[in-house]
Amino acid sequence: MDLSKIIKVENILLERGRNAVFGTLYLTTHQMIFRSPGQKDEICILYPLIHTVERRPPTTDPKVWPLTIRCRDFNIYTFSVEIQDDATDVFNKIQKLTCIGSIKQVYAFEHMFEKKFPSSDGWSVYDVLQEYDRMGVDNATGSWRFSNVNRSYTFCATYPRILVVPAKISDNVLNHASKFRSKNRIPVLSYLHWHNKASITRSSQPMVGLKQNRSIQDEKLIEAIFRSNIKTLSERGSQSNLIIDARPTANAMVNVAMGAGTENVENYKNCERKFMGIDNIHVMRESLGKMVDVIHTADANGLPIKKHYLDKSGWLRHISTLLESALVIIKNVHIFGSHVLVHCSDGWDRTVQLTSISELCLDPYYRTFRGFQVLIEKEWVSFGHKFSDRSGHLSNEKYFINTASSTFNSVQSKFSKQSHVREISPVFHQFLDCVFQILSQFPTKFEFNENFLIKLHYHCYSCQFGTFLCNSEKERMDYKVTSETYSVWNYFNSHKEMFINPLYNEKANPNDNNDDCVLFPDEKIVKYWAGLFGKHDEELNGNNDEIREEKVEGFAARIRWRSNSPISRPASPNVNSIVDGNIWKDDTPSPSLPFNKHVKLYEDNPYYDPWKNNSNKMGNNNFHTVKDRSMSNEASTTKDKLTNNDFNTIKDRFMNNANSLARATISIGTSAYYNVTSLAKSNFDLGINETTSPVEITNNTETQNLREMESFSALSLSENSKNNNSVTSNSNVSTLFTESRSPRQSISTNFSSYTSFGRRESFPSLGIKPSSVPSSPSSRVNSPSSDPTSPLSSTSSRSNSLSKKFNSESKVSSPLSTPPISSPPATTELLKDLPHPLYNVDVFSSP
Repeated sequence: MDLSKIIKVENILLERGRNAVFGTLYLTTHQMIFRSPGQKDEICILYPLIHTVERRPPTTDPKVWPLTIRCRDFNIYTFSVEIQDDATDVFNKIQKLTCIGSIKQVYAFEHMFEKKFPSSDGWSVYDVLQEYDRMGVDNATGSWRFSNVNRSYTFCATYPRILVVPAKISDNVLNHASKFRSKNRIPVLSYLHWHNKASITRSSQPMVGLKQNRSIQDEKLIEAIFRSNIKTLSERGSQSNLIIDARPTANAMVNVAMGAGTENVENYKNCERKFMGIDNIHVMRESLGKMVDVIHTADANGLPIKKHYLDKSGWLRHISTLLESALVIIKNVHIFGSHVLVHCSDGWDRTVQLTSISELCLDPYYRTFRGFQVLIEKEWVSFGHKFSDRSGHLSNEKYFINTASSTFNSVQSKFSKQSHVREISPVFHQFLDCVFQILSQFPTKFEFNENFLIKLHYHCYSCQFGTFLCNSEKERMDYKVTSETYSVWNYFNSHKEMFINPLYNEKANPNDNNDDCVLFPDEKIVKYWAGLFGKHDEELNGNNDEIREEKVEGFAARIRWRSNSPISRPASPNVNSIVDGNIWKDDTPSPSLPFNKHVKLYEDNPYYDPWKNNSNKMGNNNFHTVKDRSMSNEASTTKDKLTNNDFNTIKDRFMNNANSLARATISIGTSAYYNVTSLAKSNFDLGINETTSPVEITNNTETQNLREMESFSALSLSENSKNNNSVTSNSNVSTLFTESRSPRQSISTNFSSYTSFGRRESFPSLGIKPSSVPSSPSSRVNSPSSDPTSPLSSTSSRSNSLSKKFNSESKVSSPLSTPPISSPPATTELLKDLPHPLYNVDVFSSP
């Protein structure tokens, strides 16, 4: 295919957001151009701006072949081609023109011969000697000097040719110290503060390793830096100097195992070290990708952008961390007059972010239109930020996904090894975002406006100018970038009126006593940079309270319903509806339940009501169910369904507890009976009523009744203690019934006498029949009365005789009636004042 030939494809539908227009597409050597008859402006897409291209399967009605292009400036274009061969040619040519092999093939090297700019001093904006002289670096002072140790880039390939180092340190010491720093990036001067001559220096990480290596030359170099402003310290006082490690502590420890690491502050005088916890380039890349996906998904569906989805990307958290770290440097330099050394791993990503943000806030000159250009040239371009690698100027064929050809190619393209993206990261983008945050907080302190920052972000990827090409100053010299391309500052200085802030009101030359020149940004006041995505501010930073919308649309975590929750949810069950039985059944689907799952009613269920009578549903599978309408996306787990046996076990446990309560009540009643009879006898012995003889419990029926009652209670308590793993002994239960009796009234309660009754479930003398006593799980299958080997069968004749005798002699037929007492009316009235402990009825009255 002849790449120099321009391809022209007509009648193409361009979709951008919710808008669509027909036109003609032109593919030139360096850019795509789309022209529509009804549009004045044409759309130009430079190939380095393309991030991914996806060729999708054809649509059915009408049949067209769509081609989706996602750009690094966050625009998405979809071109629909009517002819399949044309769609194939467009896809293949874009791929070949984008995936170039050399930086010399980008548009910047041809743009110089196509257009001229009124301003032509872009490459001379930054002069290293002039800029450091402005800061106060002068060889005559004896504190700092300019070194040519790197004049041929052999000392450090990623550093500039001229370095500023302490005057007391020779080049020989620098050569030895470079071996202790990663990529030979030694500590050098980046900024000298106008107020107190405190410095900001930058370097890479030390090569400490597991053996805890050290370098005397590196220690002497840093000591000389920290002692450079002793004679000019501010009267406010000074604290110890600071080494800023921009990485998280864990990342630094991992680098120790790889032979690098961080400084041992015991080897450096009068300093301390702080970790800033800024994540690496891979975390930042993923964070930006998540944020962009949320915006594009909302645009594709025509829905508003949800801020809480943007927050999940963590982008603002990273921006806030950068501002907070820069604030530490600003305070130490301006307020405490301390020297600060900044580094990360190699010193060209997180390090340059912190130094440039700090200098922007410390020096008002860098907030001017030209001063900001000097700051970028000094900190980013000359000190070797890897613009080509971080911006992905040389694309890869894996960014081109052809899902229309075959399923195999689609899977291979999407799940192939992603090694081509490992070096790409929005480092410069984050710096511009931080500048936008500070500009928003201090709108009168900057000479340039937001549009200036947006255009800078665009040209960082466009490769239209040579400023952001290559990875170092040495590479730009090798490719002759300064002589064969335009500087991006030529463009900005030629259109300065477009980028001036009308609110600017600041002096470029600060006074020594003017603290207002220094900015202290608030890291907590951050917002999404809506203008960079072509959005209005309220679209990305609108209402934070979206709980109602989340519930309607089913997104994010829902608020779990509780019966005492003040939040009213439609169709949610409440206490009244559960008591009334108005809850969902198995055949009632739940619209809000994920995957239409049902949760069985059991005691671990938050909706379970143990006081509701569900006895009519106990014996079959028609259990009441409820829908868990409040499961969140993060904690939505399906509870195991209960089987019939599990439910019956729970039912039996509940019934046994109720039986134990009833039996314990009978025991208390028995004890109360003995106390009453003892009181009555005492009254007779004192001569209250001399006509009545003392009460003697000699009646065999009465004795048998009490024996049965005690047997009933003791056995039930013993059973319950076994079922519930209780440690209550039989002797304790026996003592419960005998403590309150006098020797004359005590009845033998030895449990050996109860063995003749066995597992008693029938007490005719008390009116309790087998059907009225719930069975325990161990005796539910076969009744003891039907078992010929049961001890109860051997005593059935005795029970029957006791029942007949009791029924003939007693006039009380209540199941809880007590033996009659022959006593005068006064004693009867006294006993009636004692209520029954469970039912609160007259124990002497008939039912």
